[in-house]
Amino acid sequence: MAQTSLLQGKHFYCREWVFHKIQHCLQEKTSNLSAPGTAEPLNPVSRAGKGGSWGVLLVGGPGSGKTALCTELLWPSSIHGVHRGLHQHCLGFHFCRVEDSDTLCVSGFVRGLVSQIRQSGLVPEYEEKVSEPVVQSALQPGECERNPAETFKRCVLLPLLGCKAPSQALFVLLDSVDEGCLTGDRDQRSANIAELLAAHHELFPPWLLLICSARRQNKHITKLFTGDSVELRLDEFLGPAAGNQHQMCEYF
Repeated sequence: MAQTSLLQGKHFYCREWVFHKIQHCLQEKTSNLSAPGTAEPLNPVSRAGKGGSWGVLLVGGPGSGKTALCTELLWPSSIHGVHRGLHQHCLGFHFCRVEDSDTLCVSGFVRGLVSQIRQSGLVPEYEEKVSEPVVQSALQPGECERNPAETFKRCVLLPLLGCKAPSQALFVLLDSVDEGCLTGDRDQRSANIAELLAAHHELFPPWLLLICSARRQNKHITKLFTGDSVELRLDEFLGPAAGNQHQMCEYF
């Protein structure tokens, strides 16, 4: 699990509109949770996918600032970022890097996410649920590697669905989820991470927002996240020229 970014500690400027969009998505999910007539049913699985858009996809060409933006979201370097407090809503994160094969391993992603959720303390009931024997058996050495999709479902999604919803919506962030596809490797392990998330998004609890970044040129990956998700194009906001002018105005 990539638990840091190579850009951590670097100063970040502009792109306030992206953070506002993400903040709006989180607020929308929080509002849906507290809206009248949204009492939790007995079957927790039926609660999945009912909290507005299930994800945010950050797309852009090479050098458009996807990783820098994800880094700023988790470790804000500006006073505005700290005050905004989006980093306090992070339940887990993962940075895919094509030069680091460990970050492209789907079983490593699942194990790391379980560990981060336990350590976050944002969903107190999760620790108890993930300690149950049936869940622990799926985390045994070799089991997650044999069937990471089942482990993801049994150790991440179903336990979260069975927990009491937090007072405010949370998010999980995946940066460069398309990285492995650029290598042409046969197993395309990074694509498997993307496919894992896309195939199970209906089981995401309504209070959890998935945020992913990918190059817009990778149509296979971007198609996986179409539908009830918000797509933010980092290099096409207001058009190329207007977008650059807007970012310069933000900077000054």
